[in-house]
Amino acid sequence: MFDNVNIFIELCSHLIRLFIYFFILFNTLVVMYLPDWIQKYKEPRTEIKRIKNGFYKYEVSFVYNKEKKKTEKKTIRLLGKITEEEGFIPSSKDKLRRKSEELPRVDIKTFGVFNLFSELMKEEISSLKEKFREDTDACEKLLSFSMMRWAYQTPIKRATNYHSHDMCSEVWSTKSMSDKLISLNLKYFGENREKVVDWMKTLLKEVPENEQNFVLMDSTHSLSASENLEVNAKGYNPNFNFEKQIRLMYLFSAQMKQPIYYRLINGNITDVKSMSLCINEMDIRDKVVFISDKGFFSAENVAKMETEKLSYIIPVQRNNSLIDYSPLQGANFKKEMKYFIFENRIIWYYSYQSGNYKMITFLDEMLRINEERDYLSRITTHPETHSKIGFDEKLHRFGTLTIVYDLKIQIDKGINTKESKKEKKKKKNEIERTFEQMVYESYKQRNEIEVMFDSYKNYLEADVSYMQNRYVMEGWLFANFLAMIAYYKLYVRLREAEMLSKYSPKDMIELSKAIYKMKIRGVWNRSEITQKNQKLFSKIGIDYLM
Repeated sequence: MFDNVNIFIELCSHLIRLFIYFFILFNTLVVMYLPDWIQKYKEPRTEIKRIKNGFYKYEVSFVYNKEKKKTEKKTIRLLGKITEEEGFIPSSKDKLRRKSEELPRVDIKTFGVFNLFSELMKEEISSLKEKFREDTDACEKLLSFSMMRWAYQTPIKRATNYHSHDMCSEVWSTKSMSDKLISLNLKYFGENREKVVDWMKTLLKEVPENEQNFVLMDSTHSLSASENLEVNAKGYNPNFNFEKQIRLMYLFSAQMKQPIYYRLINGNITDVKSMSLCINEMDIRDKVVFISDKGFFSAENVAKMETEKLSYIIPVQRNNSLIDYSPLQGANFKKEMKYFIFENRIIWYYSYQSGNYKMITFLDEMLRINEERDYLSRITTHPETHSKIGFDEKLHRFGTLTIVYDLKIQIDKGINTKESKKEKKKKKNEIERTFEQMVYESYKQRNEIEVMFDSYKNYLEADVSYMQNRYVMEGWLFANFLAMIAYYKLYVRLREAEMLSKYSPKDMIELSKAIYKMKIRGVWNRSEITQKNQKLFSKIGIDYLM
């Protein structure tokens, strides 16, 4: 009797659970079902829900959950209701929000900055919009903020005012940009690192296929006062500042004279540890050459480079016992030595093996004469540190530069196997000379990059960050990276026009701020420009401003 009752109760319980399951399933299908007439109201980052007999449109975002290791949908706000008769009806709260996002009426806007930036970055802007084509609005917000960083060094909180008073607000992101909106936009790019890297890879494609594009690697530190970041840590930097910092690794294209890659690294991680991962992320191991400063060389560091199979060019201090100066001690040493011309200076050189290291010693005679004269003049002014004996000991070191290297380059590339041994040897020597010169020029390019990078950091004031969110910081660094490319492009144009002795990139940007547009009877008209400024911009190929 009791057994039958228990069986009956258990059966009823199963039936009730089954009923609840099908009820929920039915309601879910009803909610998910959207009639054909409502499909046209679907937009990216929105969701249409059926609640009872009505349809409502919501703004949504997608956030990665670290604990669950998956992306989750998050509903942000109600946008409005949708009916078949009236279409989309915005909610009253969303109307107020949209009104606050409208740009203030400004009939005079800066024009020169936008046009200078967009002309310098024409190819990069096009490829960036193509890579993020599903969200061009976010892309344009990023470009606007990047341009404000480039022109005004503005923090996020002041970018709104600059944006509304610049012509970029008529072309890019035609709505108002609040500091919260800018931060959310930066966070979006910070969370999409893989797509950002895919875009950075396209920068290398600008180099012609018949040219070898060597990529130089360097890093810098940036102080971070944030208490909420996980990547800032106390670490070493050349200024002996041991405050919390982050490290930024950069790759520079030798041919393009501009950065092509950046990566945020923990402040207490050294360069060698992070190099391999950076190269793997860009997938250009066969093109990257790490070029260090003179303090980097040590047996331990070189061993780490070899373990990671990295190409490198490392200068060695002149007093290092590995250097062989004997070829420079002969009376007629130039008879046996090769040379090339670099910036109208004769550079002599010879290659050799010293222990486990491949080495090249270069001699710049003009530098040698200057250093000899400088040392001899100091014997009188600084006798406590300079003497004739000291001069004799250093005589063969003056004007020299010694490099330890390991580059993955085929020395016999381009040699025809049908040529005679004499022709092969002659062509091989030519390739060797080209190789030696490439090593020297690559090292000299590091100095140029350092000068440009220091001037960029000083100008952009990018060495201190108060970001509190890792992903916002990633996006902020991407915006600064774009500004950095624009700065380098302007620097290169000034150098090619031989104008750097009189004008810096900052000077040209300041001049562009004086060019504006004003609205007359609904039409934007460009302001006047002086003939002197017109000629200046023409020299660097910015004729469209006129």
